Amino acid sequence: MKEQIRVPVTMMRGGTSKAVFLSQRDVPTDPQARLRFLLALFGSPDVRQIDGLGGADILTSKCAIIGPPSRPDADIDYTFVQIGIDQPTVSFEIVCGNISSATGVYALQEGLVPVQEPVTTVRVHNTNTGKILRMAVQCADGEPRVEGDSEVDGVPGTGAEVALDYSDTSGSTTGRLLPTGNARDWVHISKLGREIPVSVVDVGTACVFIRAADLGIAGTELPGQLSPDIYEMAEEVRRWAVERCNLPASGTLTPYQILISEAQDYRTIAGDRIVEASEIDFVARMVLNGGAMHKAFPGGGSVCLSVAAQIAGTIPADARGTHAAPARIRIGHPSGVLRIFANVEHLGGNEWTVREVHFTRTARRLLDGTAYVRRSRLEAEGAEGAEGASTSATAVAALS
Repeated sequence: MKEQIRVPVTMMRGGTSKAVFLSQRDVPTDPQARLRFLLALFGSPDVRQIDGLGGADILTSKCAIIGPPSRPDADIDYTFVQIGIDQPTVSFEIVCGNISSATGVYALQEGLVPVQEPVTTVRVHNTNTGKILRMAVQCADGEPRVEGDSEVDGVPGTGAEVALDYSDTSGSTTGRLLPTGNARDWVHISKLGREIPVSVVDVGTACVFIRAADLGIAGTELPGQLSPDIYEMAEEVRRWAVERCNLPASGTLTPYQILISEAQDYRTIAGDRIVEASEIDFVARMVLNGGAMHKAFPGGGSVCLSVAAQIAGTIPADARGTHAAPARIRIGHPSGVLRIFANVEHLGGNEWTVREVHFTRTARRLLDGTAYVRRSRLEAEGAEGAEGASTSATAVAALS
């Protein structure tokens, strides 16, 4: 028996993230076998992911599994997976707006959807949320375009625009646009000894919004500049939201924890630019359990934030100073500015509906090749959530 298993892989950049793209047929169907396979492929757990394809960063330890559509109103199925770095975790909680922008390009290049010039619309069924995402991909000469004048802060240079329509993604995680029924709730924070206001909104990906000032910070801090106490308090809010929204306690990513502050000047993570208050509607930082901050801003989170900014009484709307809609919301993040159009309508009381949400990204195929997965890793015990489970022989054989 060979000690390594060959697996076809493609590396794609979508927005400010990178992911390993896999064909569904090459991934084990048995849940525990799949978990071990993905950890082995990425070289996790290991802070450097040195023995796998992971990039040792939350923005590059991502996977997209693409398969034939499982519903008639879609062209492809897309499953997003966030792979733990120093922990043996495999999460299917979120959609990942950045990586979703690359799925349409991938589908066209793989011949899964016929190319139409100058623009091809690809209907993507995101299996994580059960929602349909629509991608408008610029095409020329029978394939997706690469070059163009679209800029994404956090990505060097420019590229061809990929327009994403997330208009039908309300309630992706919880089933409701306002999961608690309120634009604002109050949460007791142990370290502060008092309650603070928060807002929970669910479009694309559920998010809980926290005023940075309530945690004693300016909100313009960059990765590596927050104390462990800030992450601990933000995680306490997330756990409250999980319980209040009846989400699985085993989750670690959702709802996203977003720190919000009023528009103000700050220097980007690259240090070569000052984002001025006049350029943005507010400053936002996504933080994660374990003490990390997103170096830019997640696509799914930007969808949710742009909608929340148009719902009266939410933390983002207050920071913006208005909830006027429709609008192109300008989010100030560590790498620059992200602009996203949303149109939210008030139906009365606490009822709101999302009419439109659109944003743009650039995406590009980086590599095609063969990965080699150590068979011994597939047969090992101890992956989180899989203790005592054995690797499916059928699934392993299918990878050979």
